[in-house]
Amino acid sequence: MKTSTIVAATVGVLAVATVGYAIYFDSKRRNDPEFRRKLKKERKRTQKLAAEEAKKLSNKSAQTVEEALASISDEDFPTSMEEREKFCMEQLSAGEALFTQGPTKFGQAAICFYKALKVYPAPAELVMVYQKTIPPEVFTLVMGMLSKDVQSKQEKYYTVFPPEEMNVKVEEKPEGVAADGQKVTRRGLVATKSFGAGQTVYSEAPVISSLEPSLEGKDFCHYCLKQIVDEASKVPCSKCTQVVFCTEDCRKSAAQEFHDILCTKDSEDASSPERSLREYTKTTRNLVPEMLAKFLVKMVHEESLNSGAEYNSFDHMERLRYLEITATAEEEKEMELLKVALGSNIPGIDEFITEERYLLMKGRLLYNLYGVSTSLNVDHDVEPLPERHRSVRDAPITGGGFYRVTSYLMHSCEPNAKIVFSENDHKVSIVTTREVMAGEELLVGYIKNDDLSTESRRLELFTKYRFRCMCPLCETTD
Repeated sequence: MKTSTIVAATVGVLAVATVGYAIYFDSKRRNDPEFRRKLKKERKRTQKLAAEEAKKLSNKSAQTVEEALASISDEDFPTSMEEREKFCMEQLSAGEALFTQGPTKFGQAAICFYKALKVYPAPAELVMVYQKTIPPEVFTLVMGMLSKDVQSKQEKYYTVFPPEEMNVKVEEKPEGVAADGQKVTRRGLVATKSFGAGQTVYSEAPVISSLEPSLEGKDFCHYCLKQIVDEASKVPCSKCTQVVFCTEDCRKSAAQEFHDILCTKDSEDASSPERSLREYTKTTRNLVPEMLAKFLVKMVHEESLNSGAEYNSFDHMERLRYLEITATAEEEKEMELLKVALGSNIPGIDEFITEERYLLMKGRLLYNLYGVSTSLNVDHDVEPLPERHRSVRDAPITGGGFYRVTSYLMHSCEPNAKIVFSENDHKVSIVTTREVMAGEELLVGYIKNDDLSTESRRLELFTKYRFRCMCPLCETTD
């Protein structure tokens, strides 16, 4: 008898028997109390056994994951792109060879695939490949290792950031109660030692900054935003006439971090990728799209440095609060400009800039953007930026800056600290306005108070930053 005939016959017999038993079972279940009691007891026993087996399997998998991570904890992974590519291919090949040897080699195979994932430039894409090509048991172990590693990295983050020398730490703080009665918390910046009034707690250079478009190419540095007083000291870009720098160091830093890729090179073609983004920025005076372009290019630059830093700029950005933005025609245009401007220089940028990711990145910049004041002339005529930004300064805003640590500073209408650009460049200093004790949260103003009513202040803050101010001034005058 053919195998297919045996299978067909067996299936037929089983089907008939199953139907017959189902009828008998249902009759006994409805009419026999003793049968129902035994059935309930048996169901509990089965559930208990299933739970025990699931726990054993879970513990075994967890133990395997822990052991696997421990086995590579001290391993030095390659840093150069060439070495990483070679290492990745070796691990993928080794992993495939191992899992074909059967279940006893699944653990070792998972370690190889995970090590490949550690050096692959687009891990999310590799995970999708794994899901389709490696055994489910191996994939589960790889994802378990990834999940555990991410969890460990998340838990460790605020123990090493901010750096100890900045005299601050990030702590959870209450922010009221939600509509469902649940307590809402936020992250705030707390002083780790006491300061007298007028003292500088820390200073910080931005991750990225941008000059107000109308000031480009004139008397302000394209990199540090400093006003250039001496015409003779201006340092031009070697490839375009659109921007100037205050020093050769600033020109070199800009070139390395972002300008070599984003430079318009004085193209005569109005539709050239770099010029299109620049023209959009000039027309709208919106800084965020250009800042995101600089941010993405700088990420690639950081990667090329192979500094060995555990957390990169994107790690810092993704932990920050953000505004929820709905995609409009404006965002669609910005995404397209970004993809076109970076496409020829950053492979895979089309896949990376999804609508969801772009809206999140833009929302984070808009929520955490600080207005930068670097003009030496208080009467310098600069129109207010159209995008929301944190600022209470009387001096004109000459640009915007996005900062790792300073983004955690929360608002108060009676702040105990202020934002100062003491060197008249994009580097920010946090200076106390009164005595601040160790353990006390540092607070700055996001908006100009100007004797506004509590209702007006709260409305502006909610409109811009989606929170109801609960500072002492607002609470006592509510």
